Amino acid sequence: MKKLVIFGSTGSIGKQTLEVIRKFPNEFRVIGLTAKRNASLLERQAKEFNAKAYLGLDKKQELITAADYIINGVPGFAGLEISIETLRQNKTLLCANKESLAIAGCYLRELPGKILPLDSEASAIWQLIHEHKPKSIAAITLTCSGGPFLGKTTEQLKNVTIQEALAHPTWKMGPKVSIDSATLINKVLEVYETHNLFSVPLSQIKIMIHPQSIAHGMIHTKTGATKMHITQNDMRLFISYALHYPDQPPPPWPIQRTRKSDLDFIQPDPKTFRSLHWLELHKGNPNFPIILNAMNDLATKLFLDGKIKFLQIYDLIEDGLEKFLWEIPPTNLEDMIKFHHRITDHYEHSNSISSREITESRT
Repeated sequence: MKKLVIFGSTGSIGKQTLEVIRKFPNEFRVIGLTAKRNASLLERQAKEFNAKAYLGLDKKQELITAADYIINGVPGFAGLEISIETLRQNKTLLCANKESLAIAGCYLRELPGKILPLDSEASAIWQLIHEHKPKSIAAITLTCSGGPFLGKTTEQLKNVTIQEALAHPTWKMGPKVSIDSATLINKVLEVYETHNLFSVPLSQIKIMIHPQSIAHGMIHTKTGATKMHITQNDMRLFISYALHYPDQPPPPWPIQRTRKSDLDFIQPDPKTFRSLHWLELHKGNPNFPIILNAMNDLATKLFLDGKIKFLQIYDLIEDGLEKFLWEIPPTNLEDMIKFHHRITDHYEHSNSISSREITESRT
């Protein structure tokens, strides 16, 4: 029986992981749960699974030491320390924290533990890539729902509300991931996640809008073939795949089959969703994903706190890119972490930044 710890058990990934585990009660034992908030739900989960429960990450080392599998469902830079400690202890990391894989994946792969992706797009590529040698793959396409603002112009996004930005059309996710999907910054991070996990050159990873969210990824072989991973937009499928890997029992919930008319693919709009433009402009610079992630954590929090407008997420990130992009890149994990903290320390005063001040800083 596999012993599991779930970091972020009250969030979307954590709750869905527990749904899967309930269906396989003889295969997994939950020994630890953590949450940032929602103490009442955490208490109920701990009672149901007879697991230790903690608010915060103070007990992370103790929990990781006692487990076999670690589910990292903590969003943002905060999830990196979980990934590092898990792999340093030679444990298996089931990682939904794409940020840690995007900014530090090349360093994390040097640690002794094993990484299994939970992110739907990364999992889809992982499942497809099993069938092919890396040298046979010419390119990878990551699909993207387009978020709640697909087809909108910059002018139409000037005054969108927090509630509108959180209203994802196909996935139920936490607030941080939902906003990242609305800005499409999540897709840029997934490009680096894919690059670091599978050693595919950045120039060979493309993004395509797919509103139905049932084709989760594609690989293009050198023979000219394209293979897609198609399944319903249900995170439990990807969580179950990683939990059971390499064995794969049939999922104990209904599987929906797609129709031919369900598959639409659209070129993304880098003019409105500036993160896509930055990717093409800066993807050769190793500082780019670190700065993007650090500034995005800050800007997204400011937006969710009602302190800046939606489009000013992009403005604040661009300010950080201008200030830090051309510094000497870090060459190891410790220097990368220091670089991240130097960026965020520079913007420490941003807790009181007003919309007007951000606008003025961009003019």
